[in-house]
Amino acid sequence: MKKFMRTTSVILTVVMLAMLVAACAPAADSGDTTPGNGAAAPEQTPPPETVAPPEELGDIDLAVVDPYLTATVTLGNWPPDTAPRAELALFEAYRDIMAAQFPNVTLVPNFFSYTLGTYVPMALGGTAPNLFQPHFTDPQLLISQNLVADVTSAIEEFGLMEMFMPAYVELFGDGQGRLYGLPRDGYVLGLHINIDLFEQAGLIDSDGLPMFPRTLQELAEKGQIIRETTGTAGLVFPASSTFGGWLFTNIAWNFGATGQHAITRQDADGRWYVDFTSPPMVEAMEFMRALRWEYDILHVDATTTDWARTHSILGTGEAAMNFAANDAVDNPTAVSGLAVDRFALVPFPAGPGGAYALNGGTGFMFSPDTTHDQALAILHFLRIAGFLPFITDDIIASMRAGAVALAERGAPVLPPIPAWDNQEFIATQRQVVEEFSNVDMRLFNDFFDSLTDGRVMLRAEEPMHTQRLYRELTNAIQRILTREDADVLETLESAQAEFQAFLDEEVNR
Repeated sequence: MKKFMRTTSVILTVVMLAMLVAACAPAADSGDTTPGNGAAAPEQTPPPETVAPPEELGDIDLAVVDPYLTATVTLGNWPPDTAPRAELALFEAYRDIMAAQFPNVTLVPNFFSYTLGTYVPMALGGTAPNLFQPHFTDPQLLISQNLVADVTSAIEEFGLMEMFMPAYVELFGDGQGRLYGLPRDGYVLGLHINIDLFEQAGLIDSDGLPMFPRTLQELAEKGQIIRETTGTAGLVFPASSTFGGWLFTNIAWNFGATGQHAITRQDADGRWYVDFTSPPMVEAMEFMRALRWEYDILHVDATTTDWARTHSILGTGEAAMNFAANDAVDNPTAVSGLAVDRFALVPFPAGPGGAYALNGGTGFMFSPDTTHDQALAILHFLRIAGFLPFITDDIIASMRAGAVALAERGAPVLPPIPAWDNQEFIATQRQVVEEFSNVDMRLFNDFFDSLTDGRVMLRAEEPMHTQRLYRELTNAIQRILTREDADVLETLESAQAEFQAFLDEEVNR
């Protein structure tokens, strides 16, 4: 693969791209209730209920571990103030443990919802949090543009090198033996199910389990049954920003957009090419058209629905299905109110060209001004919180506390997708999950079994300027969903021309 040239012109390109992403991304709720501009002052609300940290943390050894490590670090993975009190109490307890074990380390909560568009200007301006959580699509770009810190020495000092999976060494490394981050967790796309709506539509088998779609054709047909019997959308699809294109790539793979029909490819000279007009891509987009104009199963306002809204729509019973992953199961349940026993996670439906599921994830990376001591302090915090693959009584206590917090806030307690090559750590995680499980695993077994029994092939995201690719595909999907007479091939040709021009200008020069 060609490496980006580390030049000022490329830095400017990244900044301009980041600004474009930020400008086009859905605006976040600022939560600002300051009176002004004629607005009435907000009503006073009682202080939030105090929640004690899980008692499982009570036995953690609070003896000083290192009285000399001195650092102040900002943690972008801290929950927002609006998070459930049980989650906030858990992180506050972790901070108290850090204060006891490392008395000269100060942790500064600094919730940061990462996007490339918001991070790049902060990194260049020196205001990014020391710890942040990028998607797996971005580490190589951030590394190539010197927008993250080299933390190799801290990782080596912690003894983590030998537990990195090879794929993550490649993802978070520069190819020269230096590392700039580490995995937090992985995800695999599947299908979220609102069991109440399946029940209302008569789609429950003799064992009381939802008759979920195993193929994309069945998804269309069962979605139509749900629409006709309940008046509710069969599927919510977020055709806004980059979300639609992200999910569409998985649909396209399952129509056969792999191998000789791969969406992106690199030739022998290192040049990158995109193919949005292959027969599988056209068939996949025709399928999207059919969901809207033939089967009529999509939730209204798909083109303005963002990722967060999809989970709310499923959780509140406005749609029966949503393409989503194992790392988002708390959103329709704990956040949106769907009881865990009325929720299921099943495999991504297969298509005529295969059964693939997008395998992505989230990492931990460090702002470019992070020092060695700050990196060490952050790794100690992640160890205490159970994110690193070590097994001690204290870490098991943290795992148990995390499972308790999930259950208390109404989220499913499920097995994780392994992020580290440490079988003892993986086995311990699973034991803790079994101990605190709050779900009927029959509603989830198909998903987890499919990852190991060959029913689903895991596939990484498209490799080159992925977010830009997703945006071009989302634009095409929006046209197809809003214009019944839109020409699919013409729409895809236009999107392909746009993205290929971008690749030629920014990569293939």
